[in-house]
Amino acid sequence: MRKAFGITVLAVLIVASLLGTLSGTIAGFGLYKEERVLASTVQMERLATKLERAKTIAPETKLEITRLTLRHWSDCAQAGCRKTLELRNRAARERLQMLVTGNRVSAEPGVAR
Repeated sequence: MRKAFGITVLAVLIVASLLGTLSGTIAGFGLYKEERVLASTVQMERLATKLERAKTIAPETKLEITRLTLRHWSDCAQAGCRKTLELRNRAARERLQMLVTGNRVSAEPGVAR
């Protein structure tokens, strides 16, 4: 009887340990996902700034930018982010899409070139 009780306690401890590890891993994935979206957002913001200074954008570059903006791991609407990051992400994506379609935007909101 004591042996069965000891095995049961050991099994409960192992399961609890695995569940704790799993919940920590899942929480870590959420943080990693948001960090990945943040890194993508920063890259898109920098790319948009550089492209605004360019006189022309090659068709291949436009295609790659379109592919970048369609990826789910770089889109807060698909990945789920904090509100501040979601706003930055959406603004960066919109800037890039405007540049790809040929609509130039300036640094000042509401002023088109």
